[in-house]
Amino acid sequence: MKILVIVNESPWGSSLSLAALRLVRAITAGGTSITAVYFRDEGVYHSLDGAAADSGTVRLNGAWRDLSRDQGIPLLLCSAAAQRRLETHSGEGFREAGLAEVLELMASSDRVVTF
Repeated sequence: MKILVIVNESPWGSSLSLAALRLVRAITAGGTSITAVYFRDEGVYHSLDGAAADSGTVRLNGAWRDLSRDQGIPLLLCSAAAQRRLETHSGEGFREAGLAEVLELMASSDRVVTF
């Protein structure tokens, strides 16, 4: 089974981003394949390096990059959302993807989970 995960929330906006990370870790630990993690809308802020966080906030940027590196999971940013929201190029480990690429990933995935 292949699963595409879509993250719409910013890393600091709610606990949904952390829930998405935990789900992806659990899925891969169980041997199921993650097609990609696609960050759209406010989710593109996950790609920012060095974003300020208080001591009670998990730094999700590094956690996503580590997961991507260890599991080979592509971290994709909605190109339109990234262009509207980010002043600089996406952080290491993240790359922009257009709608056509995401539609292809959806078609090749057995499930799509959205946060």
